[in-house]
Amino acid sequence: MDFALTDDQQAAIDLAGQILTDQATPERIKQIEGSSSRIDHELWATLATADLLGLALPEAFGGGGYGFLEACLVLQQIGRSVAPVPYWATIVLGALPIVEFGTDGQRQELLPGVARGETFLTAALDEPGTGPREPFTLARADGGGWRLDGVKIVVPAAAEAAAIIVPARTDDGLVGLFLVRPGADGVGIEAEDTMAHWPAHQVTLDAVRVEPTDVLGGSLDDGRARLDWLVDRATVGLTALSAGVCDAAVRRTAAYATERKQFGRAIATFQAVGQRMAGAYIDARAIRLTMLNAASLLDAGVAADKEVATAKFWAGEGGSRVVHAALHVHGGVSIDIDYPIHRYFQWGKQIENDLGSSNPQLERLGAIIASEPVSA
Repeated sequence: MDFALTDDQQAAIDLAGQILTDQATPERIKQIEGSSSRIDHELWATLATADLLGLALPEAFGGGGYGFLEACLVLQQIGRSVAPVPYWATIVLGALPIVEFGTDGQRQELLPGVARGETFLTAALDEPGTGPREPFTLARADGGGWRLDGVKIVVPAAAEAAAIIVPARTDDGLVGLFLVRPGADGVGIEAEDTMAHWPAHQVTLDAVRVEPTDVLGGSLDDGRARLDWLVDRATVGLTALSAGVCDAAVRRTAAYATERKQFGRAIATFQAVGQRMAGAYIDARAIRLTMLNAASLLDAGVAADKEVATAKFWAGEGGSRVVHAALHVHGGVSIDIDYPIHRYFQWGKQIENDLGSSNPQLERLGAIIASEPVSA
């Protein structure tokens, strides 16, 4: 598969990279991490003004008319700068499922504000004791609508979201995606601290009323397939962040190793350091290539179960090796949590475990391969 970017794609990611590099400085990131929202609203507004927030949205809603692949290219740039903006939550978890499955009313209400930078969206995929494809949260029919009960954890940017997509199961085993408003009766939102200091929350649902108009797509038809669609793209979005994080970690560490001298020589000339960095470079390239493969297939509407699991495995296994190598080569200075390389380590470890670490991906990949017919 040819992963060469078009001129338009290259121009968009170059613009994103320039904005993020200019504004997401280590000093600015530290300031935002100490704020209550942990979101850089000024940077978010700049991305909106540059038409980057709507890049993957239809033109009818103020977007650029591109798709999931372009969203992943922007996410890669965000990973390179470890910028505190909820692009993954708002675009991949929220806006794209509404584009794909939402009713006309849901799209008209929620999408135009996304491109303008006025509306945050998210999805609540993680729960204690289960994977994102098998929600425990229960939806009970209630007078034409539904009542939701359950607990969701590590929900990104939930406190500021206009709507949260909540997967839930019914008593008869169906799965639906429900639009929950954070201010609704019975919704509890509690801030959580994460490894990467992303804005994340525990969302408690206590008999939360959901009207029929807030069922994504208007019904529970094909709900399980819709959830798989969402989880696949959420997972690959994380691998796009990982591709950016690991690329930047390798480059920063290589630059440090050429400047840091020991015994009168740059440590990059030491065989052990060179071998460690070569391994990190290979891992970073594998993460990028498996991400682009999965993202390209999903963007084209092609089933990509194996490719998604493979990409997340590399982001977890390879990403962990990259960020550990970056810390080890930096030596003692990497322990300083204010030193830039430490933040790349934190993001790498966060991404490794979100939506399933390496072992669950291998289990899923093995199950997919085992289910395939064997040709004689």
